[in-house]
Amino acid sequence: MEKQASHDIEAAEEAAAAHEDAGRMVDVVISDMSEPWPQTTGFSSNTLSNPHRLMNTSGINFRDHAGSMDLCHAALTFASDTLKAGGHFVCKFYQGAEDKALQKKLQKMFVKVHREKPESSRSDSKEAYFVALSRKGDVTLANIEGS
Repeated sequence: MEKQASHDIEAAEEAAAAHEDAGRMVDVVISDMSEPWPQTTGFSSNTLSNPHRLMNTSGINFRDHAGSMDLCHAALTFASDTLKAGGHFVCKFYQGAEDKALQKKLQKMFVKVHREKPESSRSDSKEAYFVALSRKGDVTLANIEGS
């Protein structure tokens, strides 16, 4: 039986690690997503003439919170698939019952997680952001959710 040289084993391990992380090439994922407004007069009318339009919230806190959690989960799924080890994630959400569960997931995937409410946000607004720094390279959303 032929004995493998240590440099052959190391090269094989490096190739496997490179293949595993091949899809992870993004440094930062920023999600400020919200439910789109209705397109009634054409795309250019709503984007070029009014590019800073506010989110279409329903005014029902539970509904707005649930929708924002769905969007944050979608963004985190994307980040799990594409974000490099050491990369960062920022996500807007509306505060409510489920945001602590999202924060726990983020704390498992990132070294440091901050919850921020911008000074520019109205005091009665539920809008806030998670800022997650330095992704742990070996943790994926599938690992956390037990898939």
